[in-house]
Amino acid sequence: MPSGGRLPYFDMLLEGRAAGHPASEVLSRFVHWGYWEDPAKADGGTEDFKAAMGRLNDELLREAGVTDGQAVLDAGCGFGGTLAAIDAGYKGMRLTGVNIDERQLEVARGNVPGREGNAVTFVTGDACSMPLSDAAFDRVLAVECIFHFPSRLGFLREAARVLKPGGRLVLSDFVPYDPAAAPSWPGRWLTREVAKGYGSLGSGWPDGDYAAMAGKAGLELVVDRDITRHTLPTYPVMMGLLRRETGPAVDALLWATRLLDWSSRLGLVRYRIAAFRKPS
Repeated sequence: MPSGGRLPYFDMLLEGRAAGHPASEVLSRFVHWGYWEDPAKADGGTEDFKAAMGRLNDELLREAGVTDGQAVLDAGCGFGGTLAAIDAGYKGMRLTGVNIDERQLEVARGNVPGREGNAVTFVTGDACSMPLSDAAFDRVLAVECIFHFPSRLGFLREAARVLKPGGRLVLSDFVPYDPAAAPSWPGRWLTREVAKGYGSLGSGWPDGDYAAMAGKAGLELVVDRDITRHTLPTYPVMMGLLRRETGPAVDALLWATRLLDWSSRLGLVRYRIAAFRKPS
């Protein structure tokens, strides 16, 4: 993440926790988009959205092949929702969360108690330069956060370093329809405007698409799923929550969310799940 890890939307959520603000309650564990197998069945309510966030998390864990007895790293772990789900559903796990913002880790520690037989550790650090040993993890996850990291390719290389041979990295990301066009003025404008609400999107696409980056990082791209359609019901719920918030970040967040909604529906930005394998 950017130096210091201060992101406007996390600032808003952290400030709203003590005051019981609606967005802070809904996004108290998972802080990412939802997944609806049939988007037409989304009811627009917050409980439906919370369930959908859990389903998106399940999609990532399924692609990762998480099973009992693994060492799993969640890079950019936020409030620890993904690790909490793994802790609750699997046995004999060694779970590690990395985040550059210690405030988020304080919340995560409360959300992931570490049930008997599971070990949970949280580490403050940059996802592109993690203070972790080589070949230490069976699975690495990065849920809707890689766009905040200094470099997508840099993170892929770092994930490859900490993965065991045969291990998997799974991530979700907002990807331009044509990464080669991202440096154009419309792409730069969209990135700049969205960053006003969601913080630095500094990693860009100078290294090509994920297929190209995988080879440079010593990984194999094994899954590349466009799930944009299944995430679209997130937008009206998110904008409804933001309209009930107060504070300096709200207007910029509303505008950025509208832009992401518009660009996603037009096909300019795609929400993708990518899975990579480190060769044995």
